[in-house]
Parts: sequence; structure tokens; C-alpha cells
Amino acid sequence: MPTTDPIAFTRQLRELRQTRRFTGQSVPEDVLADILDVARWTGSAKNTQPWHFIVVTDTSAIQILSEAGQFAGFLAGAPLVIVVAMAGKSPRSEPYDEGRLSERIMLAADAHGLGAGTGWFAPGAAGEERVKHALGIPDEMRVLQAVAIGYPDDADQRARTVIGGRKQIDEVVSRGRFGTGSR
Repeated sequence: MPTTDPIAFTRQLRELRQTRRFTGQSVPEDVLADILDVARWTGSAKNTQPWHFIVVTDTSAIQILSEAGQFAGFLAGAPLVIVVAMAGKSPRSEPYDEGRLSERIMLAADAHGLGAGTGWFAPGAAGEERVKHALGIPDEMRVLQAVAIGYPDDADQRARTVIGGRKQIDEVVSRGRFGTGSR
């Protein structure tokens, strides 16, 4: 039996947005512990749990992370970044697990009134290797993303609105066969 109002829960899922601007306020340790516990309990293919989380709060280290990819620059403004290091053993299932994991981290942060956003690192020496070197991550692991977490800056209204809206349900859903109506 669900302990949460299903309408409120699905609203949270629909309204979750990428946050890219944060206040300087730090994330309380008990909140971080809860977010990490949610991450730890995220499902994975064959329950392999192929991840390791590196919690980064040092501003100079976060600056290095922010320079490691075209879509990572906003990390520099976050008080806390969780780098997601994957085992690197299953190129088929780990990307699925990693996406599921980052969404769970973002939802857990949102439940605590925090904002979160996923930053992507450039593959190879330009980004991934730089992050590995900076954080001491073993060579065999994959490091493609990090989740920035913090209190959203009120000036970042873009993060809470969907620019362009969403496609209509009939454009993205078919029943029984591709191209049939959604009802």
C-alpha cells in the first residue's frame, strides 16, 4: 500500500526539472545521507549495483569538474556534487542503471526541497580522464556524469518551467501497434 498520495507523487515526477543555479547554502548532512541512501537502494540490472559515489564539496575540485565537459559548467555554482563512477563492466546495462540512478538522486533532492541537475563529462582525456585523475577514480571505471545538489537560486525560474511544453499524448503513445491512437 503506497504511503504517499499518488497524485502528489506523480505531480513531483512531472514537475522535476534540472536546476543549474544554486544559493551558497550548504546541504545538511542528514539530508545528504538520505539522498545517498536512496541512491544506494536504486535498482540495477541483475542487482549488480555497479556504482560508487564521490561526494565533492571542495570548491577547487568542483571547479575542475565544471571544466570537464560542455554540459558541466553549471556544476561550479553548486555547494555539493555527487560524481557517479560506474564499474565499467557492462556497456549494455550500466548506462540504463546510471540514468535511473541520477533520476533517483534528483527526486530525493527535490523531496528535501533542494534542486539538482546532471552535468555530463566529455569522453576521453578532455573530461572523463581529467575527472578520474582529480578524484582518484580507478582507470577501469566509467565517469560520465555528476549530479549537482543545492538550494535553488530563486533567480533560476527557467529551471522550474518547461520551455516549449510537451508533445501531446497522441504524438508519443500508441496502443497495440505503432501509429495507432493512444485511446
